[in-house]
This record gives sequence, structure tokens and C-alpha cells, in this order.
Amino acid sequence: MGDYEQSSGVYVTLAEDWNGTSWAIQSTPNPTGAAISYLDAVSCPTASSCVAVGNSGKSAPTLKTLSEHK
Repeated sequence: MGDYEQSSGVYVTLAEDWNGTSWAIQSTPNPTGAAISYLDAVSCPTASSCVAVGNSGKSAPTLKTLSEHK
């Protein structure tokens, strides 16, 4: 969970899933036009349901709340 910088300089969300043996990167949506998108915290009330929250936007201090659910 977090973010990574693409070669274009845009920061996009990062989420991974643990299958008991290894980690796998998960596809996560990012708001169109955002230069910064990141995930700060995650809660998984069950093994198959998680919510991650963070922020997204063009630049600080104009970032907006971002949440994603799996």
C-alpha cells in the first residue's frame, strides 16, 4: 500500500495482495488528471474485503480524500 512514481513524474496508488506465499501488485484506479495519488491506511474487516484511504489531486494543499475498496 502506498504509491510509486511513474516515469512521467506522476505518483499513482500502489496496493499488493498476499496469497500466503508471495505478494502480487493489484490494479488500483487513479483519478484522471491527478499528479499525486497515494494510499495511507488500510482496514480489512474480513479476508476478502478491504478499504484503503489516502489522497489525490494536482498538488498540495488541494489534495482530496481518496478511498478504494476491494
